[in-house]
Amino acid sequence: MLSEDRQQLILKELALHGSLNAGEFAAKIGTSGMTIRRDLAVLAERGLLERVHGGAISSGGQSGPGTSRSTTWRPGGRRPLATIGMIVPSASYYFPGVIRGAEAAAQEVGVRLVLGVSNYSGPEERRQLKRLYEHGVDGILVTPSGQSLAGTETLGLLAEAEVPVVVVERSIDDALDHGRLESVRSDHVRGSEIAVNHLLGLGHHRIAICLREDSPTAPQLIDGFHLALQRAGHSRDDSLVRNMPRAQNDPQAHRVMVDGILSWCARSQVTAAIVHTDEDALQFASACQERGTRIPEDFAIIAYDDEIAALGAVPLTAVAPPKYDVGHQALVMCLNRIGAGRGATSALQRVNLSPALVVRDSTQV
Repeated sequence: MLSEDRQQLILKELALHGSLNAGEFAAKIGTSGMTIRRDLAVLAERGLLERVHGGAISSGGQSGPGTSRSTTWRPGGRRPLATIGMIVPSASYYFPGVIRGAEAAAQEVGVRLVLGVSNYSGPEERRQLKRLYEHGVDGILVTPSGQSLAGTETLGLLAEAEVPVVVVERSIDDALDHGRLESVRSDHVRGSEIAVNHLLGLGHHRIAICLREDSPTAPQLIDGFHLALQRAGHSRDDSLVRNMPRAQNDPQAHRVMVDGILSWCARSQVTAAIVHTDEDALQFASACQERGTRIPEDFAIIAYDDEIAALGAVPLTAVAPPKYDVGHQALVMCLNRIGAGRGATSALQRVNLSPALVVRDSTQV
């Protein structure tokens, strides 16, 4: 391993943990303690760390609670430990939380984060991927615009990447044979189960799930919905899944569609619904009030996403995916992989993080 590569790994270790034992680190990367001590001396001369007995600590003192690390990168500051590109489909709904988590992790460890937004466009996400490659980023975080990477041109680009790639909030189960992809995502199957179990516990026996048919999250939510009902002894009933076509720029058509679903619920003795997204869930709540349907006495609603669910006239119970944690863990995972190919043999990872239920007025009397 080249000295420059070893020194970059040393700085990464200090950024992540604040301190380093020379002997243990030498064993970890497969070199001698003397070699590491020479590297520490070089880095100390450059002011990038402080030597202590047996190893080193981050420059500026021992890292710990309440202590800022000098390795944190800011525009105009010292050279970042690495530059990681991040591409998301949207910066206005859902993904701001993911971005904040990645940004916080980047600041903690002295990494520069470069953001691109694809607006759910496959060609645009590929254009931005190529741009990041050309700019020489050290790693990639990407949320593809579609629910599956299989057979897409984007997968081809990711498979060719010469830097670590972490797929964020999408499954890579059907793309495992292409490149060395890792993933971090919310376990939306579990999130849907949590919502169903909450409603079953409140005594609801007929529960519907309503979601946009073009949502990349929809298939996982449907799987969790059926799984929870079947575990509770209910037979599978596909009519309880209500797909909502997107009425582009036509609020009146959307209101009519929501009202039609509520009329079907009344006829079918459905007393509760899980609605994805928050915007649609608030529309359902508004339509219930216009019909004189009481929430939650006559009809209970759980929103899925918890972006604006608390802001309705009736604050909505919601399933909250761990968006911040997803972004934070994705960046740390990518950083851990940077440079690992030169000495480490750690297995590729696929991490699912569980959502949480936030109970509000729409399911509590």
